[in-house]
Amino acid sequence: PAGGGCRTAGMTDEELWATVVGQAEAVGFLRSAAASPVHAYLFVGPPGAGRATAARAFAGSILARGTEGDDADRHRRLAGAGRHPDLVWVSPPGRALLVADAEGITVESSRSPIEADRKVMVIDRFDTAEPECAASLLKTIEEPPVTVVFVLLAEEVPAEHITIASRCVRVDLPPLADETVVAVLVA
Repeated sequence: PAGGGCRTAGMTDEELWATVVGQAEAVGFLRSAAASPVHAYLFVGPPGAGRATAARAFAGSILARGTEGDDADRHRRLAGAGRHPDLVWVSPPGRALLVADAEGITVESSRSPIEADRKVMVIDRFDTAEPECAASLLKTIEEPPVTVVFVLLAEEVPAEHITIASRCVRVDLPPLADETVVAVLVA
């Protein structure tokens, strides 16, 4: 297939969620939540548990809402590949998420979506946010524009991030079972 394995056609909801392996409980919850998402989610789990893949699948489901057929499939495919214009991915360039990153997040969250009726902002490695950064993001995350859904990705929730964590719906993604890892590698 063209695009390094991506189809040029769309992607069904089933295909999108099938990319998240070994996390049936989280997938079931997120599929339901995508129908009427709240303002912020916190995905917590160790490296390799599928936080980023789950975030892309969740974003695809949210961005495809209100569309049908090829349009919906296209939203899901682009989000699943991390290339949707309304999926904004913020990763700290260094060891920590800084106040300057928070300022960029706040500015971007105020911009309107481009193609979908919502924008999904994923903040990767949120657990590395410096306390000042977390404090400056609090109001933005707890009261974002109605067109924005935040997804924070973290390995754990440090004590200084408890206030923001309490404003999010927490979704735990536990380590994958050895059998699941083996099955994925064999496939």
